[in-house]
Amino acid sequence: MQAGDAASARLLCNEVLRRAPRNPDALCLLGITYLMTGQASDAVPPLEQALAARPRHGAALENLGLAHLMLSDYDAAERALRSAVALPGAPASVFMRLGVSLLNQERHIDALKEFQRALALDPRDPDIHINMGQVLALQGDAEAAREQYLAALSVAPDLIEAHEGLAAASFALGRFGEAIRGLREVLRMEPDHRVAAGGLAEALFQVGELAQAEVAAQRAIALDPSAAGPYAVLAEIHSVRGELDLAVAALETGFEHTNAISLLGTLTFGLRRLCAWEKWRTAWLRLAAALDRPTGEVSPFSLLCEPTTAAGQLDFARSWTALQYGAPATAQHARRAATDKHPRIRVGYFSSDFYEHATAYLLAEVLEMHDRSRFEIFAYAYGPDDASPMRERLRHACEHFVDIAHDPDDIAARRILADDLDILVDLKGHTMGARGALLARRLCPIQVSWLGYPGTMGAEYIDFLIADPFVIPPGQESAYSERIVRLPHCYQPNDRKRVIAATPARAAYGLPDKAFVFCCFNQPYKITPEIFACWTGLLREIPGSVLWLLADNQWATDNLIRAAEMHGIDAARLVFAPKLPLAQHLARYRSADLALDTFPYTSHTTASDALWGDCLIVALCGETFAARVSGSILTACNLPELVTYSLDDYAQLARRIASDAPFREGLRALLAVAKTTAPLFDSAGFTAHLEQLLGGLQPGEE
Repeated sequence: MQAGDAASARLLCNEVLRRAPRNPDALCLLGITYLMTGQASDAVPPLEQALAARPRHGAALENLGLAHLMLSDYDAAERALRSAVALPGAPASVFMRLGVSLLNQERHIDALKEFQRALALDPRDPDIHINMGQVLALQGDAEAAREQYLAALSVAPDLIEAHEGLAAASFALGRFGEAIRGLREVLRMEPDHRVAAGGLAEALFQVGELAQAEVAAQRAIALDPSAAGPYAVLAEIHSVRGELDLAVAALETGFEHTNAISLLGTLTFGLRRLCAWEKWRTAWLRLAAALDRPTGEVSPFSLLCEPTTAAGQLDFARSWTALQYGAPATAQHARRAATDKHPRIRVGYFSSDFYEHATAYLLAEVLEMHDRSRFEIFAYAYGPDDASPMRERLRHACEHFVDIAHDPDDIAARRILADDLDILVDLKGHTMGARGALLARRLCPIQVSWLGYPGTMGAEYIDFLIADPFVIPPGQESAYSERIVRLPHCYQPNDRKRVIAATPARAAYGLPDKAFVFCCFNQPYKITPEIFACWTGLLREIPGSVLWLLADNQWATDNLIRAAEMHGIDAARLVFAPKLPLAQHLARYRSADLALDTFPYTSHTTASDALWGDCLIVALCGETFAARVSGSILTACNLPELVTYSLDDYAQLARRIASDAPFREGLRALLAVAKTTAPLFDSAGFTAHLEQLLGGLQPGEE
């Protein structure tokens, strides 16, 4: 048996038992020979017979427990192994196997205790370290799991399971370089390891090694065409390169081979980005049918522009967050008690958008105007440093500007915890580039969602959502996982320091000099076929008018032109605006006559930009947070008459503004007054209200 010759050992055991049928040692050894050849069910009878002959036979108890583990009968395994560990001198392997039986019953705390007892008996057993790492990872403690896998590798450098576990823990911690090394080691030992190949593609993408990530993703797809992850990585690589058509093609191929709802969700959003509405309709109908029971496979952000409800968005967000960061029962969200050791309230703003970005344009003046006698302001930036004037302005606006863009999650978490914040304000939500895994660690006693994500996070680790009475009317709180706190006017701040450049003649923009100019500078993914049909209807009814849109990508541009022509509108009546620096972008609003809102994902920063640029905007509002932001902005701008609640009313109001010059001029006069008197543009008042709100927040109960 020690030489691994199970067949010969079994013959000898049977010869002993022919002479001494109740010999417990021979019966135990016979059972073990069956375990050696994977015949667990055949091992059980001789092991039970051994115990009948000698009830306290330690080896028989341990191996009977092992047999039941192999048969996935974890209750029976636990009974045998508990009897084994009760015997004097029980070896470490018995405690480890008892821990495995408990782990398989999802009794993580009990399992961890048994692994710790095993480790005390044999600190150098790599299998014990691996099992401890597994249970710690399941508890959400990736850092402690990583230490266990490193300990296993220190005594068994070629143990593939340890490299697999280390790579997974490192990835969860944002230590992508270490994850890459671990995954490459796994693939060195097992070149066709499908999971490692897919993980390597994702890790390489995370560090920006796009060419290597593409090769790894293609290799992973070749190894396992039914795995969804590599197709998603391949699509992300193409998206980052601006190859949106190839990204969509990768998702289409992936969904065809996997039928994965996650790929279908990303594909549906990708088709929106291209304004490929015929394909989008087909994809959305399939996706909508699959969303009856949220599984966490579809990003909540991608659903904001779809015809969903606020309650539905909560279900999607909860399931997605649980899948990404673990169920609430295992999440690291132990709250620290608020302390009085700091003379001022410590507030941290957490975002990747501290550069030339829409969120930064809104937030900059608030950061500058915070009352430094009451608040100590931290910014945690994990996005690009574009060396722009905005980046420099934000850096000077905060007492502590901390760049954690290149820090793994564990290092970033230690830094934020060391700052001992009272309140951490997340400005990203579920948008692209967010680092929700850090927030899931519960880095602060009060964690708040604000500004960057128009909806619920569905996360146990977010305590409050800052809203206003319009975006979340009283009585609608049940559609949000957070406690709702409201600013008195619009939840969205505005920067009065935004400079508007000189506006050139219309010809410089490619606009007809005398035409009525409708505009919408929202991202194309927000444009729906219904809204676009309404816009083309306005073009037909207002002679000579043009529609000025954002030139986001060539595929969307081509598809919008094609859609206009299908509605009988000459392509020349669509004008596309390239992306420009903010001051020049704001200037072109003065060449437009009326901005048109999108729906159900309405204009946010775009609406504020239009109004600051002296351009009226017609809003269409619905039920969800994202569908009510433009209405909130206009209400805070003292222009509620520009808010509509049906597509017919929206079209009628836009038509009247375009055709009734006195009515239009009257509204423009109201806007001119609002820019100096309305709450929307009162930065000092907004900051005071925000500080009052933040100062009143209290940690919830555990």
